[in-house]
Amino acid sequence: MVLNEDDCGPNIFPGGETEGLKRMEIMLKRTKPKTEPNSIQPSTTVLSPYIKFGCLSARTFYHRLQEIYSHSKKHSMPPVSLHGQLLWREFFYTVGSVTPNFDKMEGNPVCTQVPWQHNPDHLEAWKMLRQEGWIHHLGRHAVACFLTRGDLWISWEEGQKVFEELLLDADWSLNAGNWMWLSASAFFHQYFRVYSPIEFGKKTDKDGSYIRKYIPALKNFPTQYIYEPWKAPLKAQEKAGCVIGKDYPKPIVDHNEVLKTQKRKAKSDDGPQKKKKNSANNKKMTDYVAKK
Repeated sequence: MVLNEDDCGPNIFPGGETEGLKRMEIMLKRTKPKTEPNSIQPSTTVLSPYIKFGCLSARTFYHRLQEIYSHSKKHSMPPVSLHGQLLWREFFYTVGSVTPNFDKMEGNPVCTQVPWQHNPDHLEAWKMLRQEGWIHHLGRHAVACFLTRGDLWISWEEGQKVFEELLLDADWSLNAGNWMWLSASAFFHQYFRVYSPIEFGKKTDKDGSYIRKYIPALKNFPTQYIYEPWKAPLKAQEKAGCVIGKDYPKPIVDHNEVLKTQKRKAKSDDGPQKKKKNSANNKKMTDYVAKK
């Protein structure tokens, strides 16, 4: 099967070095790339699975980028550029290689110890959305924030396990490092910068096309209710062919209410905001790595 940018079926990322190199060259021809987290077609390079499996050498990709950058003065710079993404990869590889228990909270010297909740029902509800094995990085940010510090207060280790199982580009060091980052357990500590599962989508996909594709039960809802279908009048729900609580589950949490609770937890004497002041994770990572 050859790479087809218009193919949106479940097998849109065929493996192999030939396909990896072909995809790289296609992506490097894009002069004004624009990335959208809710786009139906992937809007980023989606080269990560090929790099993860060794179908595309990170060094090859780096030097091809260098060639292009040398002929163009207008390009983004690290950490947001493609070079920057490769450097982040190497950063997590380096830290993961010298940090004990890097994929766990307990016994991990760079990770804040958080009293996460154990809620199997909420975890099961969170992890049931699955289809293509790939998610835009901002989509990953949103679902990771929702699972951990934003709404459900469930350990990042649980999310890490799901990504490890389902994502085509699951890579041990990057998976652990990014989950710690997004749960504000390490590398990033702005606990109160939280994605809203409602407002995030409204800003990036006003019509809800992403929801209509991946949650077909909601596809006929009026746009004004697509992000909060439980607020639609019963007649509107019946007309859409989906009554919330009967044909599709009710929300497991109220984001605005639960966020208040999570903020109190973060500020409490036992919470991560207080603990991080004295934790080993407050050291500069460059110093930590240098000592190893």
